[in-house]
Order: sequence, then C-alpha cells, then structure tokens
Amino acid sequence: MLIHLSSQQTINHPCELLLIGDAAFPVLASTNGQVLIAASCYGKGRMVVVSHEGILKDSKFSQFLRNAVEWLKPSPEVLVGVHPHLDSLSQLLLRAGTKVQAGAELSRSLGVYCMDAYDSTQAKALVGFVKGGGGLLIGGQAWHWASRHGKEKVLFEFPGNQVTSVAGVYFTGSKGETGTFSVSKEMPRIPLITWLDACWLPSHTSFGGSDRDGRCAVPPSQWTLGCHS
Repeated sequence: MLIHLSSQQTINHPCELLLIGDAAFPVLASTNGQVLIAASCYGKGRMVVVSHEGILKDSKFSQFLRNAVEWLKPSPEVLVGVHPHLDSLSQLLLRAGTKVQAGAELSRSLGVYCMDAYDSTQAKALVGFVKGGGGLLIGGQAWHWASRHGKEKVLFEFPGNQVTSVAGVYFTGSKGETGTFSVSKEMPRIPLITWLDACWLPSHTSFGGSDRDGRCAVPPSQWTLGCHS
C-alpha cells in the first residue's frame, strides 16, 4: 500500500478538486463525491494535491503525508524540500526519518518539494521540476481566492492551478464538504469531470496522460487506501 489513511479523516473548509484527463485520479472523496485529495503524473514526475493546506500541517494525516512523500520520490535517498510556510510538515517528516531541507526554495538538489498553493512566481520552474522527474506535494483551497477575484477566474488564474493543471488537477472555487469521512479500501469512484464541461478548457492545455513515461504508469490498485484498525 503506497498511501495509507486512517479509517476516518476530518477535513475542515476544503475546496473541491476537479480532475481532467487520464493521468489524474482521486485519493480521497467526500460522501457526496467531491474529490478532496488527488494524485497525478506529468512527464517523468508525480504530484499529490490536497484541498486545504491545513492537511499538510495536521498530525492526524502524518501517516498519509509520509507515504505520499515516499510515493513522490524518484529514488529512495532523495532530499525532500519543504517551503518555509510548512515548518510543521518539516518536523513531521524529520521525526519519521525523512531527509528534509526545511525552509527550502525549489532547487535541482531536491527530489520532492512540498508547498502551499498560493504562489505562482515559480510556476514554470515547478512544472519543469515535475516533468523532469521530481515529486510535488501541494495543498490549498481556492474558494477564498474566488471570493476576492471571481469564481470564473479560478481555473486559469489561481496560483496553484498554474502548476497542477498540467497534470489534470484543478483547485476550484467550490467549497468542499466539511466533515469526517470514512476511507474506502478502494479508489473512490467519481465522475471524471465533476462540474465543468471539458469544452471550457483551452485546447492547448497539456495533461500528464500525454506526457508521461513508465514510472507514472501506476495501477490504481497500488493506490488502494489501507485502513488502520
């Protein structure tokens, strides 16, 4: 089992994630089918996307976060960089014995990078990092951004989407269900496109399914969520 979640997980104030294409898949969905955690592949690399940055700081998700980072690693001994905003994640990973560079900026010395979804200044570099084989763990919610900038602008202008969209995962301006969710042993079943028709997306959008190699051909069965008793 590559990623484990406890039998129930509480998520407060997430946003809904939108999945497009054949590379992205849900990891955790709410009781009404909203995707709250997703993963995907792009080029030679991988992404895990969570619907609120609080998940990246929550000790209740420690097992999931450790296993997510392991899945993202291109090789076992790589260094994991963690953005300065996520010091609690650095401490969590260090306690688990992970090689961590806390307070890190993106660099070629890293194999995995962990960050929130609110800064697009390095979007091009992050896309290149993943395409070249790096792993990205990213979290945030876009409903607050949408309340200030307009929900119609979220898909193409929200900072996190400048990165995750290449792999077919979008943060949306829709609030996700808040609550405690039971974790299934099987991959959640959801509509491939949840609330947006694919024709709204630009024809030049590049998704992971068209630019990936064997490392990212991960059978869904490997992502079955193990439930702790």
